[in-house]
Amino acid sequence: MVVNKISTEELFKIAYNHLQNKNYSKSIELFNKILSHFPENLSVLRNLLHAYAFSGDFHNAENTIKKVLRLNEKEPYVYQFYASILKNQDKIDEMINLIEEGLSKNLMSSKWKYQKELLYPVVVKDNNEIDKFRTKISECYDQILKNSEQLDYDNDQIIQTPHYESSYNQHDNLELNIKSVKALRKIYRELNENCVVEKKENEKIKIGFISEFFTNHTIGKLFKNIIFSLDQTKFNIFILHSKKTKASKLFNEFIEKEKNGFLKNIRLPEKLGDKINFFKKEKFNILFYPDIGMSVEMYYLSLIRLAKHQIMSWGHPETTGSESIDFFLCSKSLITDETSKSYSEKLLLMDHLPMIYEFPKIEQKINDAELSKNNIYSCPQTMFKFHPEFDHILAEILKKDKKGVLYLIKDNNKIYFNKLIDRFKKIKFFDLDRVIFLDPLSRDNYINHLGTSSVLLDPLYFGAGNSFHESMVYGTPTVTMPTKYIKSRIVSAAYMQMEIEKPPIVKNKNEYVELAINIANSDNLLEIKKYYQKKAIEKLFNTTKAGEEFNQILLNLYQ
Repeated sequence: MVVNKISTEELFKIAYNHLQNKNYSKSIELFNKILSHFPENLSVLRNLLHAYAFSGDFHNAENTIKKVLRLNEKEPYVYQFYASILKNQDKIDEMINLIEEGLSKNLMSSKWKYQKELLYPVVVKDNNEIDKFRTKISECYDQILKNSEQLDYDNDQIIQTPHYESSYNQHDNLELNIKSVKALRKIYRELNENCVVEKKENEKIKIGFISEFFTNHTIGKLFKNIIFSLDQTKFNIFILHSKKTKASKLFNEFIEKEKNGFLKNIRLPEKLGDKINFFKKEKFNILFYPDIGMSVEMYYLSLIRLAKHQIMSWGHPETTGSESIDFFLCSKSLITDETSKSYSEKLLLMDHLPMIYEFPKIEQKINDAELSKNNIYSCPQTMFKFHPEFDHILAEILKKDKKGVLYLIKDNNKIYFNKLIDRFKKIKFFDLDRVIFLDPLSRDNYINHLGTSSVLLDPLYFGAGNSFHESMVYGTPTVTMPTKYIKSRIVSAAYMQMEIEKPPIVKNKNEYVELAINIANSDNLLEIKKYYQKKAIEKLFNTTKAGEEFNQILLNLYQ
């Protein structure tokens, strides 16, 4: 058989090379060309499936894997792969049904009987769905604690817990996370290791910073400069990356720091057992996790006692519920008298937000006329932050401000976007004709969008962080409604640090709507933005004193 004067075998090799080189669109085109002649060729379907999945086209990946299943349901790992495709589309109910089918046919490993009970939708339908899944998750942990079953982490038996997804709501997750840690320690023996060593007198403190996201990512932006502020005469500094950490401009800054002798970069081994052996050999005094829960790999690692002092911070501002993490580093402005009750960790408090954030530089700035426009509302946050109760606030703002236009930003694959639209449609008075969904923006275009907005809207229960700091390039105010949880208090904490007079912090949803409308219709909007921008430049950006505080807090652990 010849396709366009090239043999099928040669065309397959070309398509496969494109797949290996991550040129997915060309790979998909060529595999489909072969498939038009050989529609039941499993090898072609298998590779086409991977090309679709890796490119993020989960809809076509799902259609392709259904063909694979029809041809051979015993194709290795096909049920697992199908489950992951459904998860990437947030099709949790369908995923559960698929897992039950795979288990009934003995085509999925035993870990999946737990995994299906620990699923949690990224975008929930309503509060009832939140409660339903939380109950189900808690009951699964109870079941694990009753059983004596063991799983092999390094033999493809990793359970993904909902530590990350379940944090985007109004609930206190302390007890649920404590139960999660106990269950995981029971089912994975490796998590009970202990690698503590004492620091010898007169030795430097050996500190390791662990994250998958020391790259062009919020975590890299928030934490790189405070790490770079450490005193070399007192600390031996190691940056511990995942194999998954992506090369980037920001990642290269860590590489340059190593060339200058300031720190050492290490990519941790993939297997958990090898990671544990690495830490036993290296003997760290302090391990610092900027974020726990955003990476499954690093979440499991954080459950093990690998150093005498283990610290987490506000990269993902939720308690671990684990006694292996001793401290939660945050600022005094991030907490209330009630905050510590929701954390298993002891709070380490700084006067400043724990970062040294550079003022973002952009090439083409917008002018004052753009900054002065009224009636433009924006919540440019990732869509999993949108709680169902927040939908009604957005709808009310548009209902009361007839000139108002609301901007939101789609996710790359438009999966959460479609689920959110379905939710909005259930509110009869939500004027969707005045909601504009932007495609993902470049960094500079994103910051300029923040500037052209009249007012920014902080999501309920889990608010803005990095984006707020980027918004201060132009000083656009953000209306926020903090709770007692740190995850909702980052904007209000930044206002405190900036020493803003009468900041737009509200106590209830009615106040939220009214204040947002007042700001968006203000006659002196440009003046307000210039005031916020000035305060941010003075108090929020390049805060070297935060570095001094950070050094002292770490040194105090050994004084």
